[in-house]
Amino acid sequence: AEWASVSGRRSTRGASLLVKMSGKSRRWCDETVVSSSREPMHAPLHCWETAAQALGCPLTLRPPTSRWVMRLTPAEWAFSLVEHVHEAPRLPDGAARARGFDAADWSAIRVPCSWETAGFGRPIYTNTVYPFPVDPPNVPAEGNAVGTYQTSFSLPGAWAGRRTLLRFDGVDGAVTVWLNGREVGYSQDGKLPFEFDVTDACAAGEADRHTLSVQVVRFSDASYLEDQDQWWLSGIHRDVVVYSKPRAAAIADFYATTSLVEGGGGDGGSGGGG
Repeated sequence: AEWASVSGRRSTRGASLLVKMSGKSRRWCDETVVSSSREPMHAPLHCWETAAQALGCPLTLRPPTSRWVMRLTPAEWAFSLVEHVHEAPRLPDGAARARGFDAADWSAIRVPCSWETAGFGRPIYTNTVYPFPVDPPNVPAEGNAVGTYQTSFSLPGAWAGRRTLLRFDGVDGAVTVWLNGREVGYSQDGKLPFEFDVTDACAAGEADRHTLSVQVVRFSDASYLEDQDQWWLSGIHRDVVVYSKPRAAAIADFYATTSLVEGGGGDGGSGGGG
């Protein structure tokens, strides 16, 4: 059955090396692997240098303007879309490792944006059925579109000697991330932010230009849980941020512990659900 097809402005493999699919490459069909080298999930956090700065910030999930935060979006990135997993561009390993994909013939896409809404491929609406043949945890490689993104950036010299983290606020699909041709991590969970520590993968300094490559497989074993009465949209749909933290110590997470008070709400108010 025709369950997914790619159409739109331009689909290309680029000129990058294609290699035989390996077990690691097929982790998007492995229900025991939901991430690799991903930082532990945590409450939303921003970086502040003083308590006064933190208290003066409006409540928002968007990163603040700070010398320790670099936004990589909104911006245009290079983009390639192929219809089948085996057609996706691959980076060579070992001595032949490149700093990134050859994106000279790729299209441009505005990030963040689901690639279907940018004219690449087509959205799929489902209600009570899956958008692919049911065989958990497997999803087909044929007709399973793969989008590959690439951009570049430099880090301020003031970031030297500190930790550097790369955060994606939302990517629909199974996503692999490289910096300068080196894989820094893998993640599923399409609606959750995720982070990688990229301190050792990129040096600070304006003279150092770093290549960020991101590859998204549209459907994975996670799609069995993510399926809803919905439009299926794919790709980097929320912001991408690089930020810096002190090496010595920094807040990684926080939580609140509450307890029941005998007699209930003392102010006579009533609680609400949701």
